[in-house]
Amino acid sequence: MYKIAPRISQLTVRQVEQFRSASAWVNPSRSRTESGPEASIDAEKLFINPEVQQLLVELTGMDLEGKVFRARRTTMQQRSHFALMTDERLSETMDKMRREAQRFLSFIPLKEPRSEEVTILSKDDDIKAFDNSKFVFTDITFDATDQDRTVVVREVDGTLRTATPEEHDRMNRVYYEKPNRPVFPPPVFKDPYLQDALARKEHEFVLDWACWFYEPDDPAYVNLVQCVCDRTVDNNDFEVLHSTRHFATLVFYLALNGNIPPLLNYFGGQGRIRDCANLVRLQKRLLPNWRFAISTSDTDLKIVTDFVKQNSRFHEALKDLIAFLKDGVILSRASPKVGSSFSAKAVPKVHISSLLISAFYS
Repeated sequence: MYKIAPRISQLTVRQVEQFRSASAWVNPSRSRTESGPEASIDAEKLFINPEVQQLLVELTGMDLEGKVFRARRTTMQQRSHFALMTDERLSETMDKMRREAQRFLSFIPLKEPRSEEVTILSKDDDIKAFDNSKFVFTDITFDATDQDRTVVVREVDGTLRTATPEEHDRMNRVYYEKPNRPVFPPPVFKDPYLQDALARKEHEFVLDWACWFYEPDDPAYVNLVQCVCDRTVDNNDFEVLHSTRHFATLVFYLALNGNIPPLLNYFGGQGRIRDCANLVRLQKRLLPNWRFAISTSDTDLKIVTDFVKQNSRFHEALKDLIAFLKDGVILSRASPKVGSSFSAKAVPKVHISSLLISAFYS
């Protein structure tokens, strides 16, 4: 064992990151850009870019009553509090609640998954078939953290290797138990239970539990988040995640892969031209080679109309947005629950140049 100790100590987080290849957040099967997603892209660096963060904050929104401070299932229920306030006191209280809401809406870190490759430390044929089970050795010293804890596995054939991310995190859960964090992943993270939860609009519940159970760079977590995002797009369930801390990850994932038309249509159906323009700005910021020009002097309306004009292949996917731009029709959306309905109604027509409207169908 003393012969391989130096090799184990060299397996730092810095060296493990060298095994990472192209961004796992780039999904070619979901890309809608003409040139396809860019091969070499640093998703982590882009996500923490101040300009990107500001756009994500604006796109996430802040629905205090309907989302952030809505009634939740907790072990300790709090009694509702009512108070008579002056207009000034009410304004101060609302400002305080908005600052508190910003904390609840803080984004989930976006990380590249750890490599699932393992390093062979040694192979001892003398103990081959010594036992029918593998042996796992875990460093449980006081100063070891969950991230840098050394975990190695002795295979039945005598091979000693480093643990996979799943084995590493499972050993952490075995030795350092936490509430609602069992050793094995909850069934709700996989079908058919996952599909059942999403059908009941429990997206936020699933993702909240995933954040507690997994590390942000766990490959299983990244796969689960992408699965939830893809099904959210397929079922047009954007309202379920809007104004939650998970909406930024969804928006970033779509923009990174050039798949913003479904979300553009959602914003357009509600008449939110500002959000539509910010979404286009975000995709341009993430994909500089995207063949779409945006000037600093362009208004939100011009950015959106230019996008619709230059992407005629998306007209069917953008029908709600086009209906709003043309006739001022918005969708009246109810609470995002099973069986909720959507109705369309006309609002005072937006002042849009007839030249821009005609460009949609030219």
